[in-house]
Amino acid sequence: MACQSITQIQINKSDLSQLKTRQLEVETDSLRENQIVLKVESFGFSANNITYALFGDTMGYWGFFAGEEGYGIVPLWGFATVEYSNHSDIKVGEKVYGYLPMATHIVVTAGQVNDQGFYDVDEGRKSISPIYDQYVRCATDPGYQSDKEVWQLNYRPLFMTSFVLDDFVGEQISDEVETVILTSASSKTAYGAAFLLKTHEAQRKQNYQVVGLTSHSNVEFTKQTGCYDLVLSYDDFAQLDNNKKSCLLDFSGNKKLLMDVKSHFADNLEKMIFIGATDVKAQENKMAGDLGGELFFAPSQVKKRYSDWGPKTFLQKYAVAWQHFSQQIADLVSTHEVNGLEQIKSLYLDGLAGKFNTTEMIYAKFD
Repeated sequence: MACQSITQIQINKSDLSQLKTRQLEVETDSLRENQIVLKVESFGFSANNITYALFGDTMGYWGFFAGEEGYGIVPLWGFATVEYSNHSDIKVGEKVYGYLPMATHIVVTAGQVNDQGFYDVDEGRKSISPIYDQYVRCATDPGYQSDKEVWQLNYRPLFMTSFVLDDFVGEQISDEVETVILTSASSKTAYGAAFLLKTHEAQRKQNYQVVGLTSHSNVEFTKQTGCYDLVLSYDDFAQLDNNKKSCLLDFSGNKKLLMDVKSHFADNLEKMIFIGATDVKAQENKMAGDLGGELFFAPSQVKKRYSDWGPKTFLQKYAVAWQHFSQQIADLVSTHEVNGLEQIKSLYLDGLAGKFNTTEMIYAKFD
């Protein structure tokens, strides 16, 4: 009987620095109807994946790919190839893009199959949004570029958040807002959103300054992106005019910083929106105090625009935005390639320790 070996990297939920490897065997001759085996070909890795681990229980990220008791599997965005198929409309060798486990392979149950892609409808997949369950067929994807796969691996999931966050902010803020502030401004998701906020300011008939806050060491790089009107270090945020109505987009998760910013602007802080938690160390010491902000959940905005625009138009709009953004930053980032099980484990631990280089695009594969 033919079998496919699967290697998974599992994370101890109570101690995220503890990893273990698990080996599984799948009988490919006994796949159920509509089941397929996807081989994980390549994936990007960033602080976004560490956020998935940090909020694995509270946000439901551990529910996508089942681990053993007490363990979870970090989700990844990447490319996969159909290695075995028991679905008449999905052929072996087809390449797809979507949400994958930190593993060499995954077995999915394909449903809602069309020319654009399909969904994993397996009952064991405890998903927080159907957006995460979709696998896009590269052959028909307007955003796919074969010569820019590394860019897509790193930026597509992050820039997708940037894309819908910009759309959300454009809807939510009033015309009185004169300053839009983004923390962790050197992170890819933040400066992607900043780029779009600047791009769409005039179109929205709004008049705001896009300000990035980042660490001293990342100020120069963040300025070089050209995505902000102004870049300041965290120590200098008080230079901002607190008489101007402002909106804060937080990617850091650093509550002390947020409390200080809130105090500085007081009643002139119209909105505080939480997107991520790039500051891993800050999660260890949560100070008291109510920030009164709101959580931005990107899949909800994606779902809304899928309904408003239709999936095809949504992907076309995204592709246009992506092409403009990628031209903006083409000369600023380099590629860092990671290969093999042990290097992938080390990559995860580096991210957990906050050691990622924001100027690198990380491209990883198991073999």
